[in-house]
Amino acid sequence: MPKAFIMIDIQPGTEDKVQGAVRKLAGVQMVYQVTGEHDMIAFVDAEPYEEFAVILATIRATPGVRDTDSHLVLR
Repeated sequence: MPKAFIMIDIQPGTEDKVQGAVRKLAGVQMVYQVTGEHDMIAFVDAEPYEEFAVILATIRATPGVRDTDSHLVLR
């Protein structure tokens, strides 16, 4: 069961729209705006792996998203 933290970089001024859109996706357990290198962090729990790939592709296609960086959970 793929679990991952997805770091999201967004265009300034789109924070609330992006957060709302990502939060609505099936498999997204939480999403927070954060400080630091990235603007937002989402935790995804999806099964099977293909579903995770669809969620990631949907996040990347969300208007306002500039880039993502995924970190799969090993244990």
